[in-house]
Order: sequence, then structure tokens, then C-alpha cells
Amino acid sequence: MRLLAGAMVLCCVVQPLAAQQRKPEAKPRQRVAGKPVIRLWEAGALAGLTAGAMVVDRSVRHAIVRDTSVLPSVLVRAGDAFGNIVYVYPALAAGTLAGLALGNDGLKGASWRALQSTALAGGAALVLKSAIGRRRPDVSPNSAFVFRPLSFKNNSFPSGHTTIAFALATSLATETKGKWSDLLFFSAASLTGFSRINDDRHWLSDVVFGAAVGIVSARVVHRWHRGFVVTPQGVGLSLTF
Repeated sequence: MRLLAGAMVLCCVVQPLAAQQRKPEAKPRQRVAGKPVIRLWEAGALAGLTAGAMVVDRSVRHAIVRDTSVLPSVLVRAGDAFGNIVYVYPALAAGTLAGLALGNDGLKGASWRALQSTALAGGAALVLKSAIGRRRPDVSPNSAFVFRPLSFKNNSFPSGHTTIAFALATSLATETKGKWSDLLFFSAASLTGFSRINDDRHWLSDVVFGAAVGIVSARVVHRWHRGFVVTPQGVGLSLTF
């Protein structure tokens, strides 16, 4: 079953990237003002959503864990695989190498940026989880507010799988055009978040905050790449937060 889920992830990641063939860039490019990595209202919304999710963490956990038939198990496992580094990192590395071997700059660039996005997201999640030390629901089922800062086991905030899944979805959505592909990527990422609650590994608020960390991580990577602008005067770097 996990092999099937992994194959589904590979198809979701590699197929859209293979279709992206970028046109050669013109030699001089003018600096274009970029969007902020995170806006003030988005930060406020994230704080509110995370706080609200914490209020209902226990009730959501009980509802989902008690009823395991909400979604077919194959969808839950596919969602888990979409945020699992065992499948995501090799698939993106393979896409980068394949693009390099085939001379497909679109596949190579998109895979590389997605790999960087998910790596940054995974690293950020690991640091935050270790620093905050919130206990997983299967370790502390009676309270969602048990914390052991600077610990390295059984930490849940934020969800690492969800962080990686939303970084991947955001990166792929940035590379491709079309609302349907965006819907596909973010639906897969949402399945990842659901699977982590379903498996009793994370609270709802872990998933909400993890999704935000993943999105911001991908924005940082793509903004970094777009920030290098070649002009007649030289090479410039522009980052906006």
C-alpha cells in the first residue's frame, strides 16, 4: 500500500514538472517589485487560526480518530506519502537529475526549487518542533497543552509532514499554470494534514501552523530565485518580507 502511495506521489510531482519547458530568457531583465513573503494580515490570520485550532484540538482529535472511515485508507496513505521525505526528496532529486540529463531546463529548475522549498520547510519544522516540544496526541491524549521545550522525541508542533506537503504544493503551483493543477496540489497537501490527525500523530493546530510554515518556506525559495535579476548594470538581488 505504501509503495502504491509512493508511486502516486511520484506521478503528482514529476508529471506536471516534465510538462514545464521554459523559454530562453532574454539577456537583460529589469528589476520587478516582488510580493512580500508574508503579509501582515496573513500573519494575523495565521495567529488567529492557530489559536482557534488549539481551542478545538481535543474535540477534533476525538471526532476523527473515533471515525476512521471518513476517507478511504488509500487516500489517507497517499496523503501521508505526499509529505513523507522518504518519497518526496528522492522524487524531486530524480526530477532534477532527469532534467539535467535530458536538457530540460523546466523540469530541472522546477524540481530543484521544489527540493529546496521542501528542504527548508523540513528544517524549519524540525527546529520549531525541538524548541517548542509540544507532546503528540498519542503521547498526551488528555491535554493538548503539554510542552517540553528543547526535547527531541515525540514533538508535534508543527507537523513536519504537513509542512513539507504544503511547501511542495506551493512550489509546484508556482511553477505550473492553471487553477485545476493548483487544486490538485493543495488537495494532496490537505490530505497529508488530515492523515496526520487521522493517525493520531498531530493535533489540528500542528497541521494549521505546519501548512503556513510550508507555504512561507516555498515563497522564500522562489522569491530568492526571482530576486536575482540581470541588468545592463550587473546582477541584483531583491528580497521582500
